[in-house]
Amino acid sequence: MKWSDLLQWEGSSLSQQAQAYEKSAQSLRSASESLRSNVNSLTGQGRTVDAARLATLKLCAEVERQEEKLTALASVLSEAAEGAETVGTAARKLDGTAANHSIHIGSDGSVQYVGPHNVSPADAVTIKKNMKIVSDQVSAIMKKATSVVQNIQSKLAALGGGASSYANGSTKGTRVPKKDLKLPPKGASEKEVAKWWSSLSDAEKQQMIEAHPKEIGNLNGIDGTSRDKANRIYLEDATEREKKKLERLKQRYGPHPSARERQELELVQERVTALEQIDKTLKMERPTDDGGDGTQRQLLSLDTSGKHVTAAVARGNVDTADHIGVLVPGLYTNVATNLGTYDGHAGVMADAAGRYAKGESVAMVSYLGYEAPQDLAEVTNISYAEKGAKNLSGFLNGLGASRELGAGDAHISVAGHSYGSTTAGIALKQVNPGVVDDLIQFGSPGSGAQDVSEFRVPPGHAWVSATDYKQDMVQGVGDDWRFGKNPDTMKGYNHLSGDVGEKGVDKTMIYPFQKHNGYFAQYSEANEDISRVIAGRGKK
Repeated sequence: MKWSDLLQWEGSSLSQQAQAYEKSAQSLRSASESLRSNVNSLTGQGRTVDAARLATLKLCAEVERQEEKLTALASVLSEAAEGAETVGTAARKLDGTAANHSIHIGSDGSVQYVGPHNVSPADAVTIKKNMKIVSDQVSAIMKKATSVVQNIQSKLAALGGGASSYANGSTKGTRVPKKDLKLPPKGASEKEVAKWWSSLSDAEKQQMIEAHPKEIGNLNGIDGTSRDKANRIYLEDATEREKKKLERLKQRYGPHPSARERQELELVQERVTALEQIDKTLKMERPTDDGGDGTQRQLLSLDTSGKHVTAAVARGNVDTADHIGVLVPGLYTNVATNLGTYDGHAGVMADAAGRYAKGESVAMVSYLGYEAPQDLAEVTNISYAEKGAKNLSGFLNGLGASRELGAGDAHISVAGHSYGSTTAGIALKQVNPGVVDDLIQFGSPGSGAQDVSEFRVPPGHAWVSATDYKQDMVQGVGDDWRFGKNPDTMKGYNHLSGDVGEKGVDKTMIYPFQKHNGYFAQYSEANEDISRVIAGRGKK
């Protein structure tokens, strides 16, 4: 490796190639999803249909393997680009600095003084010292360059054994399945997924978690413990990927990005922040003397495919808890800004529910598993609630299915606040019968239904908490046709206290909304009543 070569090292071409591979991988991912959809649409029986299904599934598997390889290759090239840019920049800077001191660095890395030779003894000492410094720095840069090359070569070699081996940061391929285990078909129901998962041995489950962390972590019907294991792997990978993407964009756009470029940077930065916030929340399960609260956390869903990162984090163990409360937030909420806050709200409700549960265990889920409206213009768009309801109903069905084949039935409540109450209401019209025991809506712009009988909960198990309308004007603000009727004035609901107490009044808000978030105030009558329902005790 020659010094003259290092002066030419730069990362832009490698970065561009990495982006091209990422784009190609995305195209293959879309193609695979389309193929699997076609498989699900094939109807009928017979050898011809079976052969068509088999051929299509084989093609899907091959497309997915290629997509995985391209994704891994893009990651390697991105790393190579960063290394090349670091080395090249350092070499060019040193070469210039050396020239300013009349020192020439040869193509082989040798150092030679090319300035005047008629110098004083003191200057001669300085020149000798400078040459030693330059020589040491040349050696360090060349050593770094060698390390970069060897590292990339080893990872490219690892790709020869499958992209999964590189994704694990190892050439041993610990994520490559030892057995040809297949994921369930894309259209499989939550009960079918639960049955498939329960049929695997512990070793096979671990194998699938390591081979397909993204898929297993977000597959409704799989138990919470397994989803948590998978999603923590996926979280680490996604965080590293988004951070590298952010650095690439910063380098590409420079110190003065355009408005469009700045918007892209901000979006990627938000994704990084969201992933870091998830990690921070999970680390709260550490003992109190280590900065945590000692309460177990489970990362039950993690989706980075949309504009915003979405996630669901449980306090407690949803696989064994007697009571599971699913808290659904609304307007303005997102993982980056609000996960920590809602984890705290969930803690308050879990503690209160625990007091009423008479020795039975309680788990609370902060469900930020859908993209909530982020501004007032979006809040009028019911599609956010409709899309969120589809995600939520699948998640709830998965909880029920996994418990059915696990520790047995749990008492499951869904507590929706603000726009999240409408999302929850629509979801409760779609969820499988017998899964959810109680629906609680508070600060609700609309129930998501025209009649309480539309909810798939037992009769008499729809609950509403509404504070003073003059200080929570979100209540009933949605039109009945799209958002559903106001639960506070709708027949068939049980009415909980709306007293949010003094702590439930946020005087930083304008007067009509000062009590909108007050339902979470600890020890308030409203929060206590909501928590009683979560504990299966209803009103006091």
